[in-house]
Amino acid sequence: MPRRLALLMVAMAVASRADSVLRPQYGYPAGMIPNCPGVMNHSSISPRSMPKLKVVLHQLRHGKITTKPMPVMAAARMMAKDKKMDFRNKKTVLYAVGFLDSAIWPHTQAVGTAYARRGYNVFLTETFSFLSYIYPKSVRLTREIGHRMGEFLVKLTEQGLTADNLELVGLSLGAHVVSYAAKHFYNVTGTKPSRMTGLDVSGPCFKSLPLELRFNPTDAERVDAVHTNIDGFGTPEPLGHVDFYVNGGEFQPGDIPYIPCLIICSHVKSVLYWWQALEHPNMFIAQRCESVQAARYSECFNSTDTNVVGIETDFSKSGIYYLATSNTFPYFMREEGLKAENEVYTSFIKQLNKADFIV
Repeated sequence: MPRRLALLMVAMAVASRADSVLRPQYGYPAGMIPNCPGVMNHSSISPRSMPKLKVVLHQLRHGKITTKPMPVMAAARMMAKDKKMDFRNKKTVLYAVGFLDSAIWPHTQAVGTAYARRGYNVFLTETFSFLSYIYPKSVRLTREIGHRMGEFLVKLTEQGLTADNLELVGLSLGAHVVSYAAKHFYNVTGTKPSRMTGLDVSGPCFKSLPLELRFNPTDAERVDAVHTNIDGFGTPEPLGHVDFYVNGGEFQPGDIPYIPCLIICSHVKSVLYWWQALEHPNMFIAQRCESVQAARYSECFNSTDTNVVGIETDFSKSGIYYLATSNTFPYFMREEGLKAENEVYTSFIKQLNKADFIV
């Protein structure tokens, strides 16, 4: 091939690639509801409504799951009367549900049960009465809810809970709830929870807020985030010491190949991945990326630096990671997910549209 033609082809490829990345004529994603007027206004919960704000004790006893909903204001006192609770020797996790979410929904129960099986004291938030208002008003309430949850955790320190044994996990708006809880816990005790995990941390109404007023890596000793819908209900920026961008973080593959997994589906997939990561440690293997953009385009397969999603995440290996999954339950691919030819979108299209495909 003549050298000039070869250079021209390279230049065209680079230009095409740059256009696909930058597309200045189309602008850049602003994010769903990037600015929410009034979102920083004061919010509070009246004494009449406060009993509706609950935490649910989720326990595994004699092989069966039992749940005990408790008003958050009375929950610590109720726990003090339970002689079977052990906050000194067992880890404790608080899992915060998201917008229009509830402690009774199957995915929340599944996560609670996965932690209970691992020997944790498990508390689930019940906030449906509050995080079901129009979205910007629900955003305002996350601060008050997080503060109350933080008060509950501080009271448990009188029963032996320590920051070293405390982990926080939140889905969507729940990620900000646990962030505010962690901030309150630190302000009162001077110690930070040992770990905080955000599952597709809610982006709408939060992108324009200062870092100290939302989920961020200073809230706990170890902070990780699982991104599954970064330009929709999630947020694209790295938020933890370790950030996992699942299948690029924009959208997730549908369980049924011909049915796309769009915004809500992709958003909720984060908790399904986390549930399975708890059930199957070390199975969700991710590769380090140079940037979020590289993760978006699945350009991390040349990396040999890996990490895992779930209990066994190595926080000494901080950074951005790309996680490839299967489109079918239970989603993990083990080492097969580290090979470019197994990337779910590309591999499926290749099979769908083979050269010898005839109708």
